[in-house]
Amino acid sequence: MVIEYFLKSWEFYRKNMISFVVAELISLVITGVIALVGIEIIFSSIGISSLKDLYNLEFLIRKIVAILPLLTELTVALLLFFIAGIVRAFFNSCLYGMAAESFRGKIRVEMMFQFAKRYGFNGVISSIFTGFIILLFVIFAFVLHVFFPLVGGIIGLTILFLFAITFSLVFPGIILDDLSSINAIKESFNIAKRNYFDILSLLLFYTLISLVILIPFIGVIIYCLIIAPMMKISLILFYNRKK
Repeated sequence: MVIEYFLKSWEFYRKNMISFVVAELISLVITGVIALVGIEIIFSSIGISSLKDLYNLEFLIRKIVAILPLLTELTVALLLFFIAGIVRAFFNSCLYGMAAESFRGKIRVEMMFQFAKRYGFNGVISSIFTGFIILLFVIFAFVLHVFFPLVGGIIGLTILFLFAITFSLVFPGIILDDLSSINAIKESFNIAKRNYFDILSLLLFYTLISLVILIPFIGVIIYCLIIAPMMKISLILFYNRKK
């Protein structure tokens, strides 16, 4: 079943490769620039001058403690991260729309702006809701890690992953059935619950091949421009079959 979804996704992706690549690049560049500005603000405030500093735990703790009085200045950076997430959610509506449209044949890059106008708002609102819920699970995982070092964190993150799967069909619901944000979340949860092991196996498969991202530079390109669009197509196919 998983391989079938993968092969069909590759077929639709291959026919529209250029459009998917350009659309993903537009999304990644815009959200990336916003996020990088936020990262630069944080790094300059803390005093990190190179990536090597990130691996020095003692250095990081000392720097973070030193800038605690300046946390208000970092609010801008945190706001930029939030905006980057919102922009990414907005573009996800476009990309899922293109994934659905690819079933009909050739797609054009400019279609992403049509989908943005139609589905962007619901995509953003649903992402805020699901993001907040996932944040609660992240906090829960952190608390487990504090009380049960390592083991607690692993258990918490595993629970987070298994629960987050139920949100994986939100965007397909918005695109295919024109659902509101809340209804898309409910429908995603219901479909995932009925077909939990099917959606779990599909996402585990994509998680496995996404490990290509560990390959410096080229792995990130392969993931962002090939695997990510194909996963969106697979989730659209899954939703359309299981709804």
